[in-house]
Amino acid sequence: MSLSEHDIEQLEDILFSDQFEEDTMDFFGLHGLISAMIVGPESVSRETLYTIIFGDAADKLDSAAKAHIDHCVSVIEQDYQDHFLAEEDIELPYADEDEHYDECLENWCIGFMEGFFHNEKAWSQRDEDATAELLLPIMALSGLFDSDEFQEILRNDKLLQQFEEALPELLSDIYLYYHGTPKQ
Repeated sequence: MSLSEHDIEQLEDILFSDQFEEDTMDFFGLHGLISAMIVGPESVSRETLYTIIFGDAADKLDSAAKAHIDHCVSVIEQDYQDHFLAEEDIELPYADEDEHYDECLENWCIGFMEGFFHNEKAWSQRDEDATAELLLPIMALSGLFDSDEFQEILRNDKLLQQFEEALPELLSDIYLYYHGTPKQ
């Protein structure tokens, strides 16, 4: 079961409320963040999630807003579990976007990287090189990194297209890396 349009609209009403900073992530960024929490090495509490999303303004969330965010997180988590159990690729929310596809993809990747940055030590604990290799497509597509290596990747449209196409399968690979094999 995916989120309904009504759920997404209500979620974005919360995210873009005047009581929060202008740079609060949108639905795509939030989905990316939640995705990182699901496939990555450790989940976080809802209170921590609120702080990642809203920063110091997280204490302004009322119980109705928290309940709706919790509902959306639960639906996304269940969606991932259903896809993993059925051994199907994850359907990412930006895939159906026509007008703002690139922006939605980038926001999703930025949200995912926020999840990584929040718990970078746990992500890199097993094998830092393997983690970097797994995350390279998301890192590149996020646009957050401006080193010469990333600038070279960003000039390669064919490689970026391959990264985009690989994301759903990559999420399964990351999940299996952290949850499907014994830690060494």
